[in-house]
Amino acid sequence: MVNLTLTPAVEVTKTCVRRRFRTSTCQACADVCPAQVFSITQSLVAVEALHCIGCGHCLFVCPSEAISGITPVKRHYRDDTLIAPFSAHAPTVNELLIWHRDYAIRFVAIEMSRSEEWIMAIANLNLTLRRCGEPEWAFKADDPKGINVSRRALFHVPRPQTEQRSVKPGIRSLRKDFPKASARQILLDLSGCQMCGACWRTCAVGAIRFENSELVLDSALCTGCEGCASACMHQALRIEKSAENSQVTHVSTHEKQCVSCHSHFKTVSSKESQCFLCKHHTHGMR
Repeated sequence: MVNLTLTPAVEVTKTCVRRRFRTSTCQACADVCPAQVFSITQSLVAVEALHCIGCGHCLFVCPSEAISGITPVKRHYRDDTLIAPFSAHAPTVNELLIWHRDYAIRFVAIEMSRSEEWIMAIANLNLTLRRCGEPEWAFKADDPKGINVSRRALFHVPRPQTEQRSVKPGIRSLRKDFPKASARQILLDLSGCQMCGACWRTCAVGAIRFENSELVLDSALCTGCEGCASACMHQALRIEKSAENSQVTHVSTHEKQCVSCHSHFKTVSSKESQCFLCKHHTHGMR
């Protein structure tokens, strides 16, 4: 029998940071979903697909882009303005940022008194755009041009073309387009870091990387998945939300040879003489 249901087949794929790391605390999809489709169960994310309303909010906030089965909402726009009909729920700031960059949208033609949710969405968007040095959005009345009444029989002004499209979600590409909008800071405790490499091998976007004998912490690229913090067995790394502009931190490292096992290792301390394994072994041996 043919299945005629219109229920979105929303699914959380294996790239979900909660599936990759048992200690992950990410719940971006659950926090943004107006229909409460997502629920956190132990280390996984459960999905009630029957409750999904297809708003697509989760697509624009998932740090590992692990949501599948649904598509972004198609929106109407004319020139630099989003116009009616509007979706029941205002879009996320991340989606509006993509409209800002890809289609140069700067206005929303909606009656402010009837949409508190849109007011909040544009207000939060403008805070981000201001921090990025980008032009802010505004509301305006939707007053399309039509026939010139005074010269009805002789002159007609064409109505501007109205288009309907959806933007492609992608928080990783969004971070590259708006590096100051990350709102994340990667913080490293140098006294606890053992340079084991778990953090930079875990980071899929290169926000943490090892270059030219330096550990580079590039907060502008951080998507906020916190996989690096989950992978750090020494609890020396954490990701914090911040209203400040994203920073790039360079941590100098040193190449050493262990006095106990004679293996080569990297350390952030120039005074270190033993590798991590030898230093923490009860009897000074591996």
